[in-house]
Formats: sequence, structure tokens, C-alpha cells
Amino acid sequence: AWVHGQTQRVREALDVDVPDPEPLHVQMRPLMDRATYLDAIRTAQQLIAQGESYEICLTNEFQGLIAPGQMSARQAYLRMRQNNPAPFGAFIWDSSNQSGILSCSPERFQRTRVDSETEIEMKPIKGTSRREPRPFLSNEYDEWREEDERRKQELLSSVKERAENLMIVDLIRHDLNTISHSVRVERLMHIESFARVHQMVTTVRARSCAGVVECLAHCFPPGSMTGAPKTRTTQIISQLENRRRGVYSGVLGYFSTHGRSDWAVVIRTAVVADGRMSVGTGGALTILSEPKAEWAEVETKLHATMADSVSP
Repeated sequence: AWVHGQTQRVREALDVDVPDPEPLHVQMRPLMDRATYLDAIRTAQQLIAQGESYEICLTNEFQGLIAPGQMSARQAYLRMRQNNPAPFGAFIWDSSNQSGILSCSPERFQRTRVDSETEIEMKPIKGTSRREPRPFLSNEYDEWREEDERRKQELLSSVKERAENLMIVDLIRHDLNTISHSVRVERLMHIESFARVHQMVTTVRARSCAGVVECLAHCFPPGSMTGAPKTRTTQIISQLENRRRGVYSGVLGYFSTHGRSDWAVVIRTAVVADGRMSVGTGGALTILSEPKAEWAEVETKLHATMADSVSP
């Protein structure tokens, strides 16, 4: 009887006509304007040429004011999920303070499972290409698919993007090797496609005698959001960005009582607090980076996060 009742409730819920979430129009402004960001890129490349780092993940932050009563957090999050479906969505909201996190992250930082040992999986993303929405009209589909495949192959064959990905994979292998007795790269540089972007992803797995909390702490912060080497590069980032990133580029997830955990990198995320919305976005820099292309990547990732909900 209970199963029948629950089944009926689900069917009734599915029959409800749920309207599309309303667009959220917030005028967003970068903390570093385009010229300042390009200068920061050039400074980063000078430091790379001097041997201070070999990959620097520089980011910017876009902010916009939210008028009282302008935003329904739930509607804004649903709009984000509609425009940018991603596997690691999160909606955390404190209604008393009108603040919270709206995240549609595509990137797994670390997943662990404990049997006799701790099994670890990490999936860093490095390499992004803009993706056009799939057309509604069937006569436009073949042309869209051809262009979509071309962009995927262009990303996969990019020397710069592959170098960025490989550097972070080496960094993660180093982090894992100090707490694991077995580290292996399961899939190197494959493409995962989302509604708005293609991403180059590598899957790394390991086995360790360390506990799940120690595994998380040892690999934090995500190398895909710092660069390498990690300690010196985070010092450089602090100087170049001249701000605290906050929750952006950290991790969000859970520990379970069954010895499991799953954590995502906090990207493609809007943070709301004190009547203000902020969205962080950026990219990895190497000696091969072209500053104008890096700024275009910043805009691509902002668009992937909020799409038509904000106006940059």
C-alpha cells in the first residue's frame, strides 16, 4: 500500500505543468577590467619565464547588485540548472540572511570509498571550448553537429590545452603518491561535453591507507585552480588577484558514515551575500597562453555559469 501511494504521488507530481524559471537580469562588472586582467596575464607569463612557476591559474570575479525582492534564489538556481546542466549541482541557501551558494559545477575534485583501503578518484578539468546550444530545428542539426565535433577535436589537439592538463595531472599524481601506494591514470585527456562547453578531463585513481579526511586535506586546494608548483603559485596568485576568492575555487561535498565522500570543485558558481551576487571565472596560464584568448575564455565560462540570466 505504501509503495502504491508513493507511486501515485510521483505520478501526480510529474503531471504538474512547471513553468520555466524566470531570467535573472543582474548587471555584472568585473573586479579587474579587461585591460587590468590582460596586464596580470603578462606579469604571470614573465614569472613563468623566470622559473617561478610553470602554470598559474589566474581568475577574476564578476559582481552585481541585487535589488530587494529582485531575486528568487530558487528560481535563479533552477535557471542555472536549465541553462547549464552539470553533475555536481548544489543549492545552499540561508533565507534569514538572504545568502547562499548556487553551483552547477562540472568538475569532481575527489571521490573516496573505503573497503580494506581507501579508493580515491580525482578528475581534473583543464581545457575549455565554447559550445553552441543544440538547435531545435532538424534541418540545422547536421551543420551544428559538424561544428560541434570540430570544436571538440580542436580542443583535443590543442598543444597549449594538453600541456595545461598534463601539468595538473602530474601535480595530482604527486599529491596522491605521498599518501598512496598505487596511483594510475585511467583516462588521459578525454572530452566531456556539457550544455555550454566542452571540457578536457583526466581521470586519476589511487589506493591509500589514509582515511577519507586525510585524503581530502592532503590534496586540497584543487590543483586545477592553483597551478603548479602549488605553494609558490598560490603566493603569485595572491599578489596578482589582490583579493580573497572565498568559497570559489574551493570544494563542496560530503562525508558519509559509510566511509564514502564526494567533493566537487566550486566553479560555475554564483555566491550571493549582502545584496550582491558574485561569479568567479578564469583559466590556467602557461608560457604559450595568448592574453586575448584567455579573456575570451573568462567570458565563455561566465556565460556557461549564468547564460542569459546576467548581462556582463
